[in-house]
Amino acid sequence: MRTNQTYIFKIVLVLLCWVISFLSYGQANPEKQIQSVFDQLVLAYGNAKSPPKLLVIHGTGKQALPAKYEPDPKPIIKVDGSLVAIFKTFGKDSLNAIAVVLSHELAHYYSDHTFCSDYAYALKDQSKSLSDVLKSVSKQEKISKETEADQKGFFYAAAAGYSPFDVQSTVLDKIYSEYYYPDSLPGYPTKQQRISIALTAETKAKELYDIFQAGLKFLKEKDYKRAIEAFEEANSYIPFRENFNNMGVARALMALDLKDPEYLEKEYPDRFLYPLESDNASRLKKEIERGINYSKQEQILDLLKVAKFNFQEAIRLDPGYTKSFINLACVYDLMENSEAAIGTIKELPSEKQKTREALRILAIAYFHAKREKEAEEIWNKLDLK
Repeated sequence: MRTNQTYIFKIVLVLLCWVISFLSYGQANPEKQIQSVFDQLVLAYGNAKSPPKLLVIHGTGKQALPAKYEPDPKPIIKVDGSLVAIFKTFGKDSLNAIAVVLSHELAHYYSDHTFCSDYAYALKDQSKSLSDVLKSVSKQEKISKETEADQKGFFYAAAAGYSPFDVQSTVLDKIYSEYYYPDSLPGYPTKQQRISIALTAETKAKELYDIFQAGLKFLKEKDYKRAIEAFEEANSYIPFRENFNNMGVARALMALDLKDPEYLEKEYPDRFLYPLESDNASRLKKEIERGINYSKQEQILDLLKVAKFNFQEAIRLDPGYTKSFINLACVYDLMENSEAAIGTIKELPSEKQKTREALRILAIAYFHAKREKEAEEIWNKLDLK
């Protein structure tokens, strides 16, 4: 009897803890939720520019504006803390709605749109300076910048793992109603025009994101030519680090395919797998092959040169993008510049140099630089005996 009571008590205790956790989740700190979405988006933008500061404003009621980007004196994105409560009515799309708002503001920042500071839904004359700046900008230019911010905002929100498509119109309606904005404001697109701008941008962003995903599919299928074409098309509208990285990977692997199937090291072939890594996700490796026919050498070199440029561009956009450093090191080694490959890995922070991928290319480069002892030590550490 006592055992049964103890068992029942434990069940009740577990259920009570679960209920408390559930209620705590439902009442999660809005600032933490917004900050989490913001951080994920900044990671997706992957830009060399330091991100703007995020300030969540708490008060007794809603702020005058749901969100706004202010470029001066220091870049900052201000968000009304009540947005989380407002967007909870979206159910499973609540975080997607927040991502749409924040990504739009980040797009203004990363695109250097200095006059856009209110998520482009509506303007209330909160300050004379802001009003004066907006009046100096043509309505057509405002539409152009909003279209660009919408398009990039959708794309990067999707790249960050959210589902921004199909929620924008509802978001606009909700913001206009909750913040009591009129459908028409002087010198600014009407609500219907704003919805039309968003839908046009959404269609294009979705098309570009689908093209990017198709590129990843072609890359996985080793259809490198079509993968390059897909990434280049997406990049022509929205250049970003993953596109450059993946184009470089496709070109490097295409160059490897042109080489004759003669392994440099037949006894330990696993040691000479280049850790070329696409983004997102599927890591692609290819064995080192030697014995290049002269007729193919120029084509291989051209592919590797462009791949090198692709990886350098990805790094320029985001100097902390480890994948492209490792991929660039692979290309340098394939171009028989092993010292440059070693130097590229040494540019990484010490903890990144210790990753398995970084150590693999470092060992290969050491071997080709006639530093066999150092290469052997790494291979033993990686258990590639």
